[in-house]
Amino acid sequence: MKAFGNKSATITDIALLAGVSSITVSRTFTAPEKVKTQTREKILQIARQLDYVPNVFAQNIKTTQSPIIGIVTDDTFNQSYAYVIQEMCHHAEAKGYSVMIFTTRGSRESEARAINTLVGYKAAGVVLSVISDTPDYDVSHLKILHNSSTKLIQFDRQFNTSLPAVSVNDQRAGELIASVVREKGYRKILIVGGNERSRITRSRVDSICENIPSDIRVTRLYADYRYDLAKEKIASHFSSGAIDYDAIIGINGAISLAASNIANRWSLNKIDFLSIDDIPNAEDFGLFYPCVVHDYNQWAMTVAENLIAAIEDRPWQQRTIINGFLKNHR
Repeated sequence: MKAFGNKSATITDIALLAGVSSITVSRTFTAPEKVKTQTREKILQIARQLDYVPNVFAQNIKTTQSPIIGIVTDDTFNQSYAYVIQEMCHHAEAKGYSVMIFTTRGSRESEARAINTLVGYKAAGVVLSVISDTPDYDVSHLKILHNSSTKLIQFDRQFNTSLPAVSVNDQRAGELIASVVREKGYRKILIVGGNERSRITRSRVDSICENIPSDIRVTRLYADYRYDLAKEKIASHFSSGAIDYDAIIGINGAISLAASNIANRWSLNKIDFLSIDDIPNAEDFGLFYPCVVHDYNQWAMTVAENLIAAIEDRPWQQRTIINGFLKNHR
């Protein structure tokens, strides 16, 4: 809702409605930690209602777009994110763009600040992997992208499954892992996922369970996508005495690595490990776990090429799904 007709809302407009100074409004977008929480929330609410797009260049920028591409991710420990950052930087530099990288560390406030910064700088494009892909995740802070010229590609985790994205075939990944479970004849398995309501977790876990015999005993443990937090959840589960498994399946590489770490500390040498996504650097330590891998180079290149094409107004594939393949399963 715009309260100023065809005129774009300004900092002054927001300040008048919020009953604060223009400086306070400006700080809300550039240094939010310096603004009281209640005041900041009031200002942000008014800004959303007015479809306000902050512009850190104020009157100094005459163009509608700057040569900046942003990458906003939850955790750069994730191998796929590292590949995308590397590939995006390579493509961007070749096309004359600079890359700004933001790691949100599971913080919605950090995610909002990163997006506000990029839109304020009139970034040409942004690659975004949101901190949460649960259906109830509050994405109101991302509305600003719809009201800007910044091109968006979602990577991996999606907040809107109808917007441009490059993601993996989660159902296919579950089917491939299930084929290994059937082949090995496991009878008791532990599947470790991320947040229970995560779309990725639900899709992968459901696909595994739908493609194995119904008489296999399946335990589901919902942990976290980040390595350290996943390790804590898995350790707590093992501490409860729940260690009677033939195999443990991690639904991403960081979770699988965390499970392997805890099992090694507990000397659980008779338990097999399976993973969706590579377990980072496992082969370097002589560990060859069956896993579903996705071509990270293809994944990263697809993200980079599509975003550059979108920015340059060339034809591009708005939604791309990457299929995985089995590795180390025989």
